[in-house]
Amino acid sequence: MKKIKIICFFTISIISLSKLSFSEPFVVLEYRGNSDSGYHNSDNLFLQDLNYSTNHVVLKNETLSDIMLNYYGSSSFNNKILSLAIVDFNKKAFVRNNPNYLYSGKKLYLPSINEIKNLIIKKDKIFKNNNSSITSQIYFFGG
Repeated sequence: MKKIKIICFFTISIISLSKLSFSEPFVVLEYRGNSDSGYHNSDNLFLQDLNYSTNHVVLKNETLSDIMLNYYGSSSFNNKILSLAIVDFNKKAFVRNNPNYLYSGKKLYLPSINEIKNLIIKKDKIFKNNNSSITSQIYFFGG
């Protein structure tokens, strides 16, 4: 009976400690001193020239994921951001701006890396201007 109590106590303490560790605050730092020069050795045209963009005609049964994989590759980009950027540049090629519903035969404009960065910065500025009262301070949550 004593062993069961010790095991139960040990299990309960581990569960409670794991809950505490998930509620702790954390800070994400970004180093802006890095350059994009490490990408120049890649075969990907979008990484070789950050201003490179191209067009693609959507084939029957082709998905946006297929197109992104063929043009942008898989390891260098966040696919969610990339798909949202492509949808933003090609609103008429998608049903209700949904990246899962792509019209075949439509001509897609595949934006450059710099165009995607500018799109993100523009959207971020719009968000910050609408919520300027909450973005001027840093808040920490947790214990």
